[in-house]
Amino acid sequence: MNIYNTLELEKQIEYIAENNEGEIPDEMFKQLIEAQTKSIVQVENLCQYIRHLELGIDMCKAEENRINTIRKKAENRIASIKKYITPYVQHEGKIEAGTFTLSIRKSKRVDLVDDFSDLDYCNVKEVVTPDKAAIKKAIESGVDVPGAKIIEQDNLQIK
Repeated sequence: MNIYNTLELEKQIEYIAENNEGEIPDEMFKQLIEAQTKSIVQVENLCQYIRHLELGIDMCKAEENRINTIRKKAENRIASIKKYITPYVQHEGKIEAGTFTLSIRKSKRVDLVDDFSDLDYCNVKEVVTPDKAAIKKAIESGVDVPGAKIIEQDNLQIK
């Protein structure tokens, strides 16, 4: 029996009680108690499973952070080694080192000051995002906001 069957059983018992001057047969009363007990156990098991999944998510996030830290350290180490080797290759020219060939390739990059804003040389991206808090406040105060409505929902809290 699941939690939804318990609700159906309660309705049946209510119907019987209404048509039997409030009397409920002992067998049906025992069934209801048993069903409710099983439902509580089922709900508890589901809550434990939710908690287990939440802990797994937390562990994944921690592992992602750990891996990102390792990656950043490796990237910084590579940059440091390249910075160390570059002057030597610049001075010596093309170098053969076992299976590796080191050389210098010229490139150009643009360096900008922090507040660079010449619109002739900038891509302008306009991003429009709805302000849901303002929309909610407006609707609650009686303003009609086309294309928006407030939906009341039930949010399960597990503590």
